[in-house]
Amino acid sequence: MHLLTIIWTLICAAVIIGYPLYLLNKSVSLTKILQDDYKPMAPNTVELLSFDIREQLPSWSLSIEAPHITEEVLHKNPILFYLESEDTCFKLPLNNAAMGYKASVYKNVGKVYVTFKSLKDGVSHFHIPTYHLKNLKILIIKFSDERIYGNWGASPNNYTIHKSLEKAGINIHDFEDVLGHLSNIASIDFKGHYVAKMPQRKKVRTVTRPMEQINKERLFATT
Repeated sequence: MHLLTIIWTLICAAVIIGYPLYLLNKSVSLTKILQDDYKPMAPNTVELLSFDIREQLPSWSLSIEAPHITEEVLHKNPILFYLESEDTCFKLPLNNAAMGYKASVYKNVGKVYVTFKSLKDGVSHFHIPTYHLKNLKILIIKFSDERIYGNWGASPNNYTIHKSLEKAGINIHDFEDVLGHLSNIASIDFKGHYVAKMPQRKKVRTVTRPMEQINKERLFATT
């Protein structure tokens, strides 16, 4: 009888001492797993770039060197473009009925192109006078929280941000309104103000290539 009592006492003591140690070890293991799997989220930022375009005017097109538009940015981040005059900003693309032109914007890795066409036929070049526009402003939106602007990589189109800003009561055509809203939910990283120089004209060389080689080339257009 005394032997059974001793055995039972030892079992109880082992449970009382061992179970807390088991829980502690389990907790330490779980904490280590969480630490190993934890990846801190990048902060929400909006990169703001400004380009003085007056050296390229008067002209029907603009060519801007924008190294901040990398391959990753091009495919993963929404980008907004605004043309600035003396008293307002025009969101691209736009139809300016007062001046009689429409402006379109195209982007590629390290490059931004803006073209101006006549509203009369949509084809003829429209030469913008120097006094009309002065700057091109670019907003590159880098949000790590997909709940704000969705998964841009999965649905790379401007409608995602358009709908989000509209839902927040923000006029996407108002640059100051958009910038003020974004500054409340992200840090604004001003990358600088640059002068967009007139592109250097390259010498044209006549190169003869087989037609089948030309047909195999893939051309990409961005909007």
